[in-house]
Amino acid sequence: MQENITASMPDSTSPKPIQQSDIQQDYDFLRAQKVSEQMLSLGLISLSEFNKLTKINRKTFSPFWVEIMPKIP
Repeated sequence: MQENITASMPDSTSPKPIQQSDIQQDYDFLRAQKVSEQMLSLGLISLSEFNKLTKINRKTFSPFWVEIMPKIP
């Protein structure tokens, strides 16, 4: 007998509906990160500066899955 997994989850872990604004924030975050990655690869910024920009981008654009993204040193 297969149990419905969402039935056993507390209300606080119920799926959050994805809104258009969530998709836009993720897109904006990815664009900002792409620019940061290009700057790093061209030697325009250091790895330390890249990590600082990544933290700022995460705060500014608040990507949908920010909670599970790897920590930045």
